[in-house]
Amino acid sequence: MSRMLGRTTLTIPASPSTAIIAEAVATSFAHEAGVPAEGVERLQRAIRCLVNFSVEQSYGGDSGGDVEVSLELDSDGVVVDVHDWGKPFRRAGGPGGPLPPGLEDAEVVGENVRLINLANEGKRLTLLIATEHAITLSPVIDGAADATRASRSQSAEGIEIRDATIADADAISQLMYRGYGLGYVHADFYRPVWVEAAMNDGHVSSTVAYAGDELIGHHALLISGPQEAAESGVAVVAREWRGLGLFDQMFECTVARAKALGIPAMFGQATTAHIYSQRSEFKSGYKPTALMIGAAPAAMAQAQGGDGAEPAGRGALLNSVLPLVATPQIGVALPALYADTLQRIAANAGLEIIAPQGAVPLELSEDIVFSAEGLSANLYVSGGADPHRLERMLWSDDGRRAETLYADLDLTCDCEAALQTLRSQGFYLSGLVHAGRDGRDWLRLQRPQAQADLEQLHVEGDFAAWLLEAVLADRASVSSD
Repeated sequence: MSRMLGRTTLTIPASPSTAIIAEAVATSFAHEAGVPAEGVERLQRAIRCLVNFSVEQSYGGDSGGDVEVSLELDSDGVVVDVHDWGKPFRRAGGPGGPLPPGLEDAEVVGENVRLINLANEGKRLTLLIATEHAITLSPVIDGAADATRASRSQSAEGIEIRDATIADADAISQLMYRGYGLGYVHADFYRPVWVEAAMNDGHVSSTVAYAGDELIGHHALLISGPQEAAESGVAVVAREWRGLGLFDQMFECTVARAKALGIPAMFGQATTAHIYSQRSEFKSGYKPTALMIGAAPAAMAQAQGGDGAEPAGRGALLNSVLPLVATPQIGVALPALYADTLQRIAANAGLEIIAPQGAVPLELSEDIVFSAEGLSANLYVSGGADPHRLERMLWSDDGRRAETLYADLDLTCDCEAALQTLRSQGFYLSGLVHAGRDGRDWLRLQRPQAQADLEQLHVEGDFAAWLLEAVLADRASVSSD
């Protein structure tokens, strides 16, 4: 259990006694904070309700997982947050609609009761117990592990943010485990030897944050090749150090390094199971360019269909880009069918479209690239499209075993014929890939070959909503759908 002024977090194995333990801690917390008796009683009822729901409904009463209970004082009372990794439920409360049975008591005693589905990160039950308390809150109270530190500024003084070296590899792998367990999609980051090799050969370039000798933050660039956009991500901040703005500071360091390396753009891929990751990217200046249906394996995109629901299929990722050059231009020949759509995507991302300058088709050493990690495959088309060649790719071993196929069409060359052939095979719009393979811009099409969840497509903002509508409308129009 970690404690600090105004906040406490407790992780307990799910069992019939979990609510009793959580209630005892909450009662002690409330008494120490000077919460009046009536407020303590409502807090106790809320804890019993939320924790019992997690134990009984999420885990079926079994001792098969953990329940994390967090209490935090704010100016309006006590914020209660119960996090579990059990059976998924549809988001509920407020704009999410009615809460599921079993949470009635929470609505009686609390305000702003919400059930938030976090896909492969489980779900949270949260509410506010509106009450007075005796703690004087200051905006400079820190969220660090050391309770003797008196302010954010003092907490942050000892934090060093710098470029990572191979000497950090072990600590990076261990921090990833602390932050994500063993469930992070880029599983190679759990292997220090791989991290060292990837740093040495230039495929990974990381930013790290240290408090003394302890690694407390990490953010990486995954670099594919010269003049190609680099994926940003593998971001984690140790739980006890969140709330100090470390991600923003690491992100600024990563952007500066990317520019120094001559990387033209950075991109990120955020789940559509919820909007929180998208918000983080958009706050940093990323703009959505493609919606990738079926990009996330079903295990990573938990079904949100309610009590007893089985996973509904593979989840979607929203691809967003952050150009790093002063006046980003893309030399592309837009296919007529998608010209308006691609122009709108480019304009929103700040990309100026110009005519391609003497581009010739690429000689591709690999027609199709299979990802064992994502159980998906990308096929690439540059220049003239031989229908028989495309058919061979689709019927290759990699093409058939992929649960989702993506087709990237080189926009520096005429791709009309390839586009029509692929649409006849059930491919439909995904969006624009900026500074992709060989630094070129590509039209991405997609064809899920395993069941994809089309219900949990939550996107943030008007533009992303428009892109979602455009993708679904094009999906409905393909001949073999």
